[in-house]
Amino acid sequence: METERKIITSEVRLAFQSKCDEMREKHKRQVHVSHLGTFSQDLVMSLSQDIEDLLVSIGDNRLVIKRMFSILIEGLQNVRIHGEADPVSNQQLGYLILASSEKNYKIIMANITTVDDKEKISGFIEKINNYSSAELKDTYRSVLSNEFLSQKGGAGLGFITTRMKSGNSLGIEFSELNDEYVLFSLEVTLDRIPKD
Repeated sequence: METERKIITSEVRLAFQSKCDEMREKHKRQVHVSHLGTFSQDLVMSLSQDIEDLLVSIGDNRLVIKRMFSILIEGLQNVRIHGEADPVSNQQLGYLILASSEKNYKIIMANITTVDDKEKISGFIEKINNYSSAELKDTYRSVLSNEFLSQKGGAGLGFITTRMKSGNSLGIEFSELNDEYVLFSLEVTLDRIPKD
């Protein structure tokens, strides 16, 4: 069991480092924030506030800053609430990377999830990626009004909100960790010049 934990931890660390390197070297983006570890409620709020302050200091558009804050809160809450714990240490391991180019920001959030949840997540995100703005809004209202919630909350509301706020399709990636667990990575593109 200890070996399994080390393998899961090292695989997540490797994926995190690889994604940071890819942003810097392959895509020539500036990495502003990178965090690997657990996400407490306090850390989610602190990271979101610090990134908002960073974007203000850079001089980004106020609408972009508001959307960034919303995306971070939704995404990091998803990592914190829905991320699976390491089976040995019982800690949730995930990561956040925020990188930019002149045109947009890339927000990458990852957490451990079960192999069983992989199909549900990919199917749901594929579905909402194909929705028009009107369909997204209708789905959002429907979920809120029907109060349809999963065991841990939400019913995909965080993904819907993130898709709406970003104005772009959500990117997903799954990396196998072992027979039971995968690393789920969500990549969000937020344009620095907001779409109306």
